[in-house]
Amino acid sequence: MRQQEREYYQKRTGSYIDGNTVRRVQEDHRRHSEQIHEEYLRQQKEEREYRLRKRNARAAAKRNQAQALQMSPGYVLFLAVSMVLLMGVFGYYVQLQSELNGYMKSVTGLEADLLNLKNDNDAIQKKINISVDLEVIREKAMQDLGMIYPEEKQIQYFEVETNDYMNQYEDIPER
Repeated sequence: MRQQEREYYQKRTGSYIDGNTVRRVQEDHRRHSEQIHEEYLRQQKEEREYRLRKRNARAAAKRNQAQALQMSPGYVLFLAVSMVLLMGVFGYYVQLQSELNGYMKSVTGLEADLLNLKNDNDAIQKKINISVDLEVIREKAMQDLGMIYPEEKQIQYFEVETNDYMNQYEDIPER
């Protein structure tokens, strides 16, 4: 705005160049200054209109933003139900995960018990094998029970077929 006033002043003072024809310059100057004044008023009016449009645009943008931030009750209800369902699913997942961890600990404990029982069985079997003295059993059988070794005529020999076919009626137990 000051720049426009400065331009106006320079044009008004700069028009006195022609010497004797000052009156005519002044008349031209009046016409010219009226045009400048009209131009100045027109520019002010345009500037006011521009500021008014800008203010209205800002107000509309604020209204739109406020409207966008508002949520309808249906949307809020949908979000609430979704969150409740999601929390239920997560809760169920955590419960399943904790049950799985409990089962894994239980299986680990049972495996440790099984290993201990196998070790105990092996130790007892070793004790049994060590405690059995075949010589003592033979003497006891011959003296107390009357066992005698077979004679040559009592021994019968038979031939075994070469095929190793066998009917299996039960599963073979594992050790």
